Amino acid sequence: MTHRERIETAWDFREPDRVPIEFPVSALVREDPRCERLVRLADEHADNFHGVAGYDWGFLGHPAERTERVLEDADRYERIEWTMHTPAGEFVAVIRRPRFETGIEDYHWEKRYIEEPEDLERVLSVPLQPRAPLKQAFDRGVRAVGDDGVPIIGLFHPLGTLVRNASMEGVYSWFRSEPELMHRYLQVMNEYVVGAVHAMFDAGIGPNFISYAHEMLIPPWLGHDHFEEFVFPYDSPVYAAIHRRGGRFRAHCHGSCMGFLERFADMGIDSVEPLEPPPYADVDLAEAKRLVGDRMLLSGNIPSQAFVFWEPEQVEEAVREAIEVAAPGGGFTLRLTGGGGGRGSERSHAQGDRNIRCAEAYFEAALKYGWY
Repeated sequence: MTHRERIETAWDFREPDRVPIEFPVSALVREDPRCERLVRLADEHADNFHGVAGYDWGFLGHPAERTERVLEDADRYERIEWTMHTPAGEFVAVIRRPRFETGIEDYHWEKRYIEEPEDLERVLSVPLQPRAPLKQAFDRGVRAVGDDGVPIIGLFHPLGTLVRNASMEGVYSWFRSEPELMHRYLQVMNEYVVGAVHAMFDAGIGPNFISYAHEMLIPPWLGHDHFEEFVFPYDSPVYAAIHRRGGRFRAHCHGSCMGFLERFADMGIDSVEPLEPPPYADVDLAEAKRLVGDRMLLSGNIPSQAFVFWEPEQVEEAVREAIEVAAPGGGFTLRLTGGGGGRGSERSHAQGDRNIRCAEAYFEAALKYGWY
C-alpha cells in the first residue's frame, strides 16, 4: 500500500497492510547528523497527514500583517513585541524567548493580543470579508504530497484561536462575565467559517480538515456545562457543512479528553489525536476504542514527552500495547503525543541523544508488531 492508501483504509475502519505510523520529520531532525538513521526510517515508513494551504484566515478572520520588534536582547533570553495590523486596528503581544543550549526555540507570553473585552469588541466592529480560497497553493501542496500521505487543510477554530491569542485568565472569565459577547463572537465567526468551507469545496479544495483547538476547551479550562453552551452548538454546524460536501474533520486535542470523546463524535469530529495516556492525561486507549472506535479515527497514545528519560525497551512496550488494543478492525494510527519526536522536547544534548534512540525504537516496534 502507499502511505496515503494505508491512512485512508484505516480511516475507513478497515484493516490496511499494517498500522499507519505517523511521524512528521522537522527541519531540525533532517539537519542533525545524529538523526540520519531516523530520517531514513521516517522517509521509508512514516504515514503522515500533510498540511496544505486552503484559506488565509488572517488574525481572527481579518486580513493581517505581523511586524516584529526586539525589546530586549539578553544573554539568556530575548523579549520580542509582535504587532498584528488589521482592518480593526493594531493588536500587540509580547513574548520572552529563552536561549537553550540545543538551539530549540520556545517562548513565554508576557502579553497576548486580546487583553480586555473591548479588544474583542474591536475585532467584531469590522465585518469579516470573504476571501478567495487558495486554490493554486492547495494544488501545489497536493502535488507535492502525492501518495506519500494525506493532504489536510488547517481550519480556523474561532474559540480555540481566541483563547490562544487572549489573556487566558481573561477569556475564561468572560464565559461568565461576558456571555453575550462570547456568543456574538462565536456566532459571527463560525458563520464565516461555514461560508469559507463551502467556498473551498466550490473551488475544489478538500476534503480533509484539521483544527488545533479542543485541548483549550476541556478540563482544566472548561467543564461539560460550558462545553455544551459555547463549543458544541457552534462547532457542529461547521462539521456538518464539511460532511455535506463529502469531507472529514480531524481534531488535535492534547490533555484529558477521555470524558469528551463521545461528545466529540456526536459533534461531528471524525478523527482525534494525540490521545495522551496517564500520567500526562487520562486517555485509556482500550476504553476509547470501545466507546468511539467505530466513529472516529484514533491516533496517538505513544508519550514521546517521556522519550528524554525512557529507554528504547519502554517505547517498544508502549507501541506493542497500543497496537494490541486499538489496531483490530482499523480506525487507528500510531502517533507520538508530545512534540519533537527525535528532536524538539529536550533541553540538553544528552536528552537529545536519548530522544533520538527512542524515536528509532518507535519505528522498530511499529514495524515489528504493526502488521495485520
